[in-house]
Amino acid sequence: MVKKRAGFTLIELLVVIAIIAILMSILLPALSKVKLQAQDVIDKSNEHQFALIWKLYTDDNDGFFPERGSGTAPDQVNLSAWPNVIWQFMPNTDPDLWCCPAATNRFDQGARQPWAAWNTDPTAEPLLIGSYAVNYWVANYEGGEGAGRDPGKFWRTPNIKGCAFAPLMLDCAWKDIEPEPYNAAPPYNGYWGYYDEDEMWRACINRHAWKNNMSFLDLSVKAITLKCLWNLDWHKKWEDDAFPDGGWPGWMENLAECY
Repeated sequence: MVKKRAGFTLIELLVVIAIIAILMSILLPALSKVKLQAQDVIDKSNEHQFALIWKLYTDDNDGFFPERGSGTAPDQVNLSAWPNVIWQFMPNTDPDLWCCPAATNRFDQGARQPWAAWNTDPTAEPLLIGSYAVNYWVANYEGGEGAGRDPGKFWRTPNIKGCAFAPLMLDCAWKDIEPEPYNAAPPYNGYWGYYDEDEMWRACINRHAWKNNMSFLDLSVKAITLKCLWNLDWHKKWEDDAFPDGGWPGWMENLAECY
C-alpha cells in the first residue's frame, strides 16, 4: 500500500494564494469607499453640531453673531476668537468634534493640506485643534476694526432672507475665511497660500470626493462641489455670476459644476 502524503502541493498553494489576492483586490476598494463614506457622515454631523451651537449663541445675544475683532483671548468675544466663544458653550465636548475625520494631524507638526488641522496658540488654554472654519463675513460688524471693509457685506444675524445659501462653517485649511468673488482657484489640490489674499483657496480643498461639507445660516449642512464655492452668498453683496480670476486650473477643469 502506498501512504498518501498530507498537505498542499505547490500548485494548490499557488492557487489558494491567487484566490486570496483576487478577493483582496475586490474587497480593498470597497472597504476604502466605506471608510470615506463614514468620514463624510461624521464630518457632516460635526458641522451640524457647530451650527446648533451658533444658534444657541445668537439666541443668547439678541439674534446677533459676535462682533468682528482682532483679539484672540477668551474674554474677547469677537469672531477672531470664535473657537474660544464656541468653547464656552461646549467645554466638555469630545475634542474630535473640532476636526474633520480626514484631517486630524496638526499643520505645525508636519501635516499638509488638504489633510492638515490648524491649532490655536500652543500656549493657549485650552489648546484647540480643528479643521473647520467660520465664514468671516458672518459677524455683527458695523464699522471700525478692519478698515476698508464694507459693513453692508456682513451677515450680522442668521435671521435673513436667503440664509440657505449663506455659508456659516466649512471644511477649511485655516480657522476663518474671507473670500471675494474674484478670488482665483488654487493651482493644485492642497495649495492654500497660507495668508495669501485669495482666501477661497482655504476652502477649495479635496477632502470629500471633490466636495466641501459646510453648514449654512439656516442650520442645514450640504456637500458643495468645489466649483460651486464661487456660487454661494458668502456675503450680502456677492456677485451672482462670480467666476475665479484666471479660470479653472487643470486639476479642476473636469470637476462637476455645482452641487
